[in-house]
Amino acid sequence: MIIKVFQLKENNEEVSLRQKLVALQELLVETKEQLQQEAEYNKHLEAILTEEQQVKKSKTITIKSATKIEFVNVDDIICCIADEAYTHINLKNKKTITAAKTLGAFETILEGHTFFRISKSHLINKDHIVTFFKDRNQILLKGDFLLDVARRRRIEFLRNI
Repeated sequence: MIIKVFQLKENNEEVSLRQKLVALQELLVETKEQLQQEAEYNKHLEAILTEEQQVKKSKTITIKSATKIEFVNVDDIICCIADEAYTHINLKNKKTITAAKTLGAFETILEGHTFFRISKSHLINKDHIVTFFKDRNQILLKGDFLLDVARRRRIEFLRNI
C-alpha cells in the first residue's frame, strides 16, 4: 500500500512537471513571437531613420533672414562666414544672405554635403576651391574669397580635398 501511495505521488509529481514543462514551452513560443515582432518594428524604425537622413541631405535648404525665408541650392553656397551669432552665406551669384544662426548650426545642416570647416569662423564648399596656397596656408574660392585655413585644421583639410 505504501508503494502504491508513493507511486501515486510520483505520478502526480510527474504530471505536474509535465504541465509545467508544457506551460514553459508555450511561454517560450509567445516570447519568440514577441521578439520577432520587436525585430520587425526595429527594422521599420531603422527604415524611417534612414529616410530622414536622406531628407537631411536635400539639395535645397531654407535660410531665414530678418525679413524673409530664402530657399537656396546647396551647390550655390561658396562659403559661410561667422559673425558672432550671425552667419553670412556667400552664394555663386555674388549675393550674401545674413542669417541669425551660428556657423555651427549651418555646419550641422550642411553635414552630408561637400562642406568643410577650415577655421572657427569659416565653412567652405570644397567644390568651389580654386587654389590652395601652401606657403600662406590660404585658399582662394570662386568669387575671389581668400580665406585662411587654421593651422590645427590644415592636415585634416588636406586629407579631405
